[in-house]
Amino acid sequence: MSKGMLLFQFKARLNIFQMLKHATFFACLILIMTGCTMFVKPPTEPVIKQLSGEITGTYSWIDDLNYEGIERAVNESIGYYEDLPFTREFKYGDIIYSPEEMAASLELFLGIIKNFHGDQLIQEIRDRFLIFESRNGDGNAFFTGYYEPLLEGSLYPADDFTEPLYERPDDLVEVNLGQFSEEWKSEVIVGKLEGTRLIPYDSRDEIVYDETLKERARVIAYVKEIELFFLQIQGSGLIQLSDGNVIRVNYAHKNGHPYRAIGKILKDEIPPDKMSLQAIKEYLYANPDKVREILSYNQSYTFFREVGEGPLGNIEVPLTPNRSIAMDRRIIPAGTLAFIETEIPSCEYDEMIEWKPVKRFVMVQDTGGAIRGHGRVDIFFGHGNNAEFSAGYMKRKGRVFILVARKEFLKEESY
Repeated sequence: MSKGMLLFQFKARLNIFQMLKHATFFACLILIMTGCTMFVKPPTEPVIKQLSGEITGTYSWIDDLNYEGIERAVNESIGYYEDLPFTREFKYGDIIYSPEEMAASLELFLGIIKNFHGDQLIQEIRDRFLIFESRNGDGNAFFTGYYEPLLEGSLYPADDFTEPLYERPDDLVEVNLGQFSEEWKSEVIVGKLEGTRLIPYDSRDEIVYDETLKERARVIAYVKEIELFFLQIQGSGLIQLSDGNVIRVNYAHKNGHPYRAIGKILKDEIPPDKMSLQAIKEYLYANPDKVREILSYNQSYTFFREVGEGPLGNIEVPLTPNRSIAMDRRIIPAGTLAFIETEIPSCEYDEMIEWKPVKRFVMVQDTGGAIRGHGRVDIFFGHGNNAEFSAGYMKRKGRVFILVARKEFLKEESY
């Protein structure tokens, strides 16, 4: 090969190298200008992860309410476990507990908080309990809140109370898909029969505006449309009648349509820092011509039942304010002991003044249509104005831990 040809090839390769170098530079420049990076850490997989003794040993399991109210909540879960068949299983990672073992785990916890104090109490929990953390894709937990509202209503339709509050219709059919395939375990669909076919159940629009349940479901009471919508989100409430009597209603079932939060379509009307249950309700009352359009964004519809005590969680035990929480029943053991760390809103004269840090033991005694996945927690605040305020503003990150006694300590005599 001639020297001229060699020189030509060398220059050609040099030009290619320089082009590649410039291309890399401009690619990096584009990434910088668009706010991107080649080293962004991808979201983690939502998971329940057992924590090592080294990690739990450095964490302070101090209850900010000094354990007030936790005994009542724990005893409700114990009662739930005692009524279950012995074949029922509760999974913590790869470890399976029976209802008897679950009750014994809670008895052990009660014995510890009654007989130990300060650092010794914390050490007993670290030594005798397995501790798991439920994390979402961001590696933490997300908290909201709910409460038991009080509504005005009537047993009969009236000018102010036009919207029927329905019991579960007799033609609503629930199908557990796990009976057909392990692949669909814990998945449930809701519908109704049309001949021999199962079809989707009536939507919110059909129930509210087409009145399709008028002859198909019993009416418990009549209330205001907007108030019923928010009662359905909370899942339970009290209906104050004009004669002074009060009806307590609790969740009975849903129509099977996916829950969609109406706050998403109001983000241009309500600033993000002002978004709350109260703000949404005020907007709806101020814009009656938009109520149907906004509420129809959520085609999920809740049915109720009358109850004597409550409010009841999905495990059919009364909820304890500030001690009962809702999590995803498909992946978190029902009735289990948990520990939360987050912040809750503090109000004064119906105004939000600060976020108050909280760390406390709680019980997983409820679930909800919008409570899906790991690291998703809904705190029950009780009833009254303060509870409504806290629930309405509660949107905060934090951490949630799930606790269960080590099996080797379940056979010991309780404290």
